[in-house]
Amino acid sequence: MFNLPEKYKVGKKIPMKDLIPKELKPDVKKKIKENVKGVTLSYQIMGEDIPSLVNDEYNFQVIQFYDFELTDIKKAAFIANLYQEIIKSACVLRLYDASNETYSYALKRLNQNDDTQIVVTDRVITGIYHIALPSSEKKTLLRDLAYENIKNHDNKGSFYFETFLRAYILSNSKVYAGSMSLMSNSLWYSYNKARNVYSLLSNLSSTKDKAQKSISNSEKMKLNQEIREIISELDNM
Repeated sequence: MFNLPEKYKVGKKIPMKDLIPKELKPDVKKKIKENVKGVTLSYQIMGEDIPSLVNDEYNFQVIQFYDFELTDIKKAAFIANLYQEIIKSACVLRLYDASNETYSYALKRLNQNDDTQIVVTDRVITGIYHIALPSSEKKTLLRDLAYENIKNHDNKGSFYFETFLRAYILSNSKVYAGSMSLMSNSLWYSYNKARNVYSLLSNLSSTKDKAQKSISNSEKMKLNQEIREIISELDNM
């Protein structure tokens, strides 16, 4: 997965009894049993080749990569959202059925009231790709998120955020016309710059949605001006 070094390979199948937390509601447990055929912890980035990041807000000591085999790819979003909440570490979920696959990423921070729990703040799930048939979109995703192409190795937090942002850009490329030019930008070497780009792209997406739904001409003009200003900032990154 993503050309990860062999030293990070795990290949451990997760027993179903360990996959379903006892505290889940019966109907959720039922959905998991109906829709998940098996789960494998394929890789995990551990050790200090990429330094850990541990503070009051984050706990990045490991980045895990899971393969979820589903009965139907249509259930991928539900399973991804559920397990990004259940799995406390930063993780990448590959969800697939007999024909298709998709990838899930999520940004997490520690719960400020209980640092044994996490809060998911942002999520992205990629497009659905056919497993057997090649596509330019899938090739681009696998290339741009390959281990050797992730630039920021300052710590596991910045490393994972870069993978998240790359997945977000590729999955929302129509939001900003210059999206693909960002992939070769020097922004990846700076965590703060990458965070700023994500904030601008998120704001651009939400502002465009508001502009489409607006029925007031004056409000549309104001929102369109905000859109132009955000695009100008992105163009100058």
